[in-house]
Amino acid sequence: MPKDRYRKAPDRDHYTSNHRSDRHETNGSQELDEGVIEVQVIPQDDDWGETATTITETATSIVTLSEGDISEVGKEKRRFDCRHLKLIPLAFFSLLLIASPILFIVIPIVLWKPNKCGIECDGMFLSLAVKEFILIVGIWALYFRKTRVSMPRVNVLRVGVMVLVFIVLACYWLFYGLRIIRNKEADFSEILKFAGTLLDSLLFLHYLSVVVLWLRHSEPIYTLKVIRSTDGVSKFYSVGALSIQRAAIFVLEKYYKDFPEYNPYMMTLPARTATKQFSTLKFYDIDGKVTDNSKVNPRTRAIITSSSQGRRNPGRNDRFYEEAEYERKVKRRKARLMAVCEEAFGHIRRIQLDRGPTVPMDPEEAAQSLFPSFARPLQKYLRTVKQHHRHNMDAILKHLAHCLAFDMSPKAFLERYMCEQPCVEYVSSRDTQEWSLVCEEQVTSGLSSSTVFQLKTEILSLVVTVKELPYFDLSEEEFDFENNKFVLKLNSETSV
Repeated sequence: MPKDRYRKAPDRDHYTSNHRSDRHETNGSQELDEGVIEVQVIPQDDDWGETATTITETATSIVTLSEGDISEVGKEKRRFDCRHLKLIPLAFFSLLLIASPILFIVIPIVLWKPNKCGIECDGMFLSLAVKEFILIVGIWALYFRKTRVSMPRVNVLRVGVMVLVFIVLACYWLFYGLRIIRNKEADFSEILKFAGTLLDSLLFLHYLSVVVLWLRHSEPIYTLKVIRSTDGVSKFYSVGALSIQRAAIFVLEKYYKDFPEYNPYMMTLPARTATKQFSTLKFYDIDGKVTDNSKVNPRTRAIITSSSQGRRNPGRNDRFYEEAEYERKVKRRKARLMAVCEEAFGHIRRIQLDRGPTVPMDPEEAAQSLFPSFARPLQKYLRTVKQHHRHNMDAILKHLAHCLAFDMSPKAFLERYMCEQPCVEYVSSRDTQEWSLVCEEQVTSGLSSSTVFQLKTEILSLVVTVKELPYFDLSEEEFDFENNKFVLKLNSETSV
């Protein structure tokens, strides 16, 4: 790559300076004495929408608000993170489950020496070891995997399964103490069989918990209509028999994947203000002289403006023309941006095909050299579509270097800025998304056809309406394909 064609871009502070006094300087290219062209980009209001990011732990937390707490939705509440404390009793209970079959075998060996058995006991030992390993893996997969959510209330079904397991374990220990420890006459093979039956029962209870906690929700029963209250974007989802808090988690998981990011700046389009309409009017005093609009009485100004709007309602036609003008402006700037990007990417490819002497550059250096050629059209387009606060210059340079490294097309580079991105694109992996759950019913109760709940944040809310899917009665109807024939009658008076 020739040195006179590319020159490493100046420091990034040169592009992101906030000095308003530089606006009177000449834009574009300035020729230096050595024949090298220095590109100065975006000397005017060129803050690329610096955004503040709060870094916290990874989770999605939901706060439940009862009817008495609805008035305190907007207040900040600091809660102690007790997600790890909830695992302490569960870990103790799981350790007791895993250690119980082992204790059934160890206690007789320590207290008395039961009669040994031969090959039969060896096979039982292997079977117990395999079952113990399967039980450990199953307990970890169902209860101890790292979760991404924090629910306000306990899972009723999960607690019910744990209570059932505790009752079964207590019964086994009771019979073990009465029949084996008290008598001390059982053979070692009988002790191994008793420990094996305990492991079989625990494995069956684990299968029951899988059915209740996971497979039960696989069949769709309800339809959730999720609508965002700020801009009216809505989606529909089908779910099974979930609790309200679990359905809220499902909605949030789908929301960050399917819903476009909410942009409050897009709610209002640039409209004609009353002052602009008022400036087209002329006022005359009783002597017939033209009066300056700025010296008119505010009360008179309001009366005349309201009367002029009554004769010509701006809400009927102005909104249509404003939206049409906005769409034309967006299309025009999009076309300019695509043309400039195609020209810049084409220049890179022409240099790659050039067999002359070149200077090797990594993707980051190439991105810094290529960025000034389309930085101004890109900034104008982002400001037009109200996306400038989401993309700073560092992120754009990183994305451009990524596209150059994998030889992507200009359309692939502009896809991030021209298409609506889902909410997950603007969420860091280390961010905690806090939501509040508002519902008249208990969040641990199941869904019903009359359930309505709301998920709220500081800037938006999601209203979820639950409808039950209908029962489908599908019947088969016989059709006689052999006798299904047509008869054509010709009429001489017509063309058929």
